Amino acid sequence: MYARLVTTHVKPGNFDLLTRKFEEKVIPMLRKQPGFRDEISFYDADKGESFAISFWESEADERKYAKEIYPELLKTLSETFVETPSVRRFEVANSTMYKIRAN
Repeated sequence: MYARLVTTHVKPGNFDLLTRKFEEKVIPMLRKQPGFRDEISFYDADKGESFAISFWESEADERKYAKEIYPELLKTLSETFVETPSVRRFEVANSTMYKIRAN
């Protein structure tokens, strides 16, 4: 399983707009993607930081999403960001939710 971490700063006063767009546009689109397993998002109001972690069955599934769908979603959310989000990819080593453990 693979995880994708997206981090950005949210423009002041835009957290509600970001959350609404995420619920209306991003999550429905993610659910349609092959290999998509879960999405968890966080917000630090004191620092204006937003974090989103998506989980994918395979690296190929995550890469396909990154190339074909993410750019469109990024445009949808861009008005809420201070800067372009950073993206990092990880192979999941342990998870209690998905019952994964390191070999």
